[in-house]
Amino acid sequence: MSIAKDAKTLPVMLPAGKLVGREAELQSVYAQLKEGNTVLLHGPSGAGKTALAATLASAYVQQPGGVLWMNVHQPSLEELLVRVGRAYDIQEITNSDSPLGMIGAVENTIKSNKPLVVIDGTINPDIASRFIARCVDRIPAIVISQRAVEGAWALVGLDKLQIEQAAALFKREARITTDEHDIDVYGIVKQVDTLPFGVVVAARAMLASKATPADFIKTTQQIASSLGGHSPAVGLTASFRALNGALQGLLLMMGASFNGMASADLLSMVSGAPLHSVEQAMNLLTQLNLVERVGDRLFRLHQITYAFAQSTLKNANKLDGLQQKIRNSLVPFIQQHAQNFDVLAREMALFMAAAQWASDRGDRQLAADLASALDKDFVRERGYLYEQLQLRAMGSGSATPFPAYPQETTPPSLSEDDESGEDNDFPEDELLDDSDEYEVDEDALEVVEDDELSPEDMLMPDTTDLDHKSTSELRSILIQVKQAGDITGQINVLKAIGKQQVADGMENEAIATYTEVLNIYESLDDEEGTLETLDMLSALMVKTRNAQAAQMYASRGVKLAEDLGDDVTRLQLLITLGEAHEQLGETDQSKAAFSRALATARQTDDKQHEAIALYKLGYAQLDDGDPETAIETLEQALELFKAQGKRAYEGKVKGGLGSAHGELDRWAEAVSFHTSAVHLAREVGDKEEEAVQLSSLAYAAVQANQLGEAVLRYRQALHLAYEADDKENIVSTVVDLARLLLKSRKYLLIAEALIDDALTYEPNDKDLKQLKEHIENEKELAQQSGTKFAPMNGSAQRYAENAYRLLEA
Repeated sequence: MSIAKDAKTLPVMLPAGKLVGREAELQSVYAQLKEGNTVLLHGPSGAGKTALAATLASAYVQQPGGVLWMNVHQPSLEELLVRVGRAYDIQEITNSDSPLGMIGAVENTIKSNKPLVVIDGTINPDIASRFIARCVDRIPAIVISQRAVEGAWALVGLDKLQIEQAAALFKREARITTDEHDIDVYGIVKQVDTLPFGVVVAARAMLASKATPADFIKTTQQIASSLGGHSPAVGLTASFRALNGALQGLLLMMGASFNGMASADLLSMVSGAPLHSVEQAMNLLTQLNLVERVGDRLFRLHQITYAFAQSTLKNANKLDGLQQKIRNSLVPFIQQHAQNFDVLAREMALFMAAAQWASDRGDRQLAADLASALDKDFVRERGYLYEQLQLRAMGSGSATPFPAYPQETTPPSLSEDDESGEDNDFPEDELLDDSDEYEVDEDALEVVEDDELSPEDMLMPDTTDLDHKSTSELRSILIQVKQAGDITGQINVLKAIGKQQVADGMENEAIATYTEVLNIYESLDDEEGTLETLDMLSALMVKTRNAQAAQMYASRGVKLAEDLGDDVTRLQLLITLGEAHEQLGETDQSKAAFSRALATARQTDDKQHEAIALYKLGYAQLDDGDPETAIETLEQALELFKAQGKRAYEGKVKGGLGSAHGELDRWAEAVSFHTSAVHLAREVGDKEEEAVQLSSLAYAAVQANQLGEAVLRYRQALHLAYEADDKENIVSTVVDLARLLLKSRKYLLIAEALIDDALTYEPNDKDLKQLKEHIENEKELAQQSGTKFAPMNGSAQRYAENAYRLLEA
């Protein structure tokens, strides 16, 4: 959660159009907010309270203070305080082990920023009142409630729409532009009790089914009769019946979540469906108003829909099993996304609700496991210390770690209706009647449940030949082998998924996958499997520049490889360890690791690893300011790579030799080596290495006073930067090239054109701005002295491309 400064970033769905029939209430709330007052916006579920608040919030996001919108589920005062700290990224608040001591800091933060504060969801009125009185005094705020409760706020109520208003809303949502169906439309909106939620859901269901109002009213009449009266559930039931099995399954899975919220990532994991398929399905459910989007890939159910889904599952005896399935997926989900803090943050509310649900049933283990699974860096960086301590408290069976106030009688939550709760909204004996027409179809739950398996069904898929399976197929197989307790199958499938992720450049996802593999191997005390996975993980950590983790995994792997006598893996891990030290700037440790790898390679007569170790060691020596030794080492590597026919490595080594000779001011040799490295990079098709060597060659040419050659090489490097759309390299290469061109006033116009183009990529770059100013001054002097400027033929990109064509000639 962060402060919304744009309507698109509000954690709530905005109404599709102008609010219908709420003009007076909108003005009343706005008048209170302008005076810096708090409004308790109350009314029955489905009356459009959140939509009205969202409409006002979409205007307030344009104010300097923005909008602090908090979707809540029975929060404590401490939670509200911490959430404010997270919204403003104030670690003093989020990392405090005594949030109540931060009330003053929260008050100052809100008063200095002056946002519109919105609290939407179930909340104890006493907690809401204390928070408003202590932290939001004279700051505009909206608290959304089903009940009207006297307190530190003004009361504004919403009720059902007038029938004419409800009919107008229905026609707009159903795209009806004539009056010929008005009689049927009036009948439909009566059956959904003229509440905006029911009206919109019914209208979109009719639109999606391409039915006429005359046909659709027959459906709603039948449903209203089975439910025993008019209710928003009439439209909801009609919409649900029209869904296919997979969409029904996802909606019911949301109903089985512990707070009515879930991300597409979690739904994908639990259902076994590909993420992109889940996202498409959720987008469709959102368009039908059956699901609300409240963040990036994060969705929630309206209270009415949540109660409907839970009642449907209970009636089919599926709720407990599906909730257990979600419960058992949470820790693996955290492990899979351990490095993706955005994904974890999206799901924290669900983690907390799940832990409370389990704790209420005597299951403390889930809370303890969730607390342990959450990475300490995530907790610290994203400000979830309060939640982690809550999880630990639930896991140990102790009371809340922050006893803010003594126990007292708790008044009903602001979202609870005295007249009717969940069960009254959807009585089980009426919602699902005994007719075949609304019998729950097993296929509708196929993505969210495990049917009893026949002996034939229990034949497990082959997990030995997985190379040609798609990722979605592999994830489906993974669910099956996990359910069957097939550990070997799990390892094989996870490795196949990890392999595909690496091939697709999804290194962070692969890290999560191989971490799961590592955990399995460790639980089995399988040292060889553990070593293999440590090797893979350390290499991935280096690739993603997670150097400290790479060092930890590689060090552990080196020790294990020594114990097992596995010299090949030990060699690979020593090289990885050296790279990790190199990324951390620990040159001495890096050289030591590469030297150990070299010694091992020579002892085992492993020429391939000997060449790689020499290459890595040479570059480390160069980084350490020892070019003479680096040249000796790299020349040995070059000889081995030539013998092995490894042209790519040969080119990289020659690039290193060029840099080493440059360090010794041997610029002719540097130019020669870099030129050779360019041609080898082109030979093997390595554009990235080619760009590096062209830039190095240009610099060496400048130092060798070969200025024409330097200009040519910078232009060629610039072309590759343009091709790769590498903003950083475009800017840095233009700066180097422009400085070189400015050695002569003749090339001022060319330099200016290059600078102007680079400024479109990085308008605030300090070097570009200084060069632009220098060019303006030089142009005046050049004009006074009658300098004839060299023309710029074409664009900056064409200027670079023309030079690069010389390489292809």
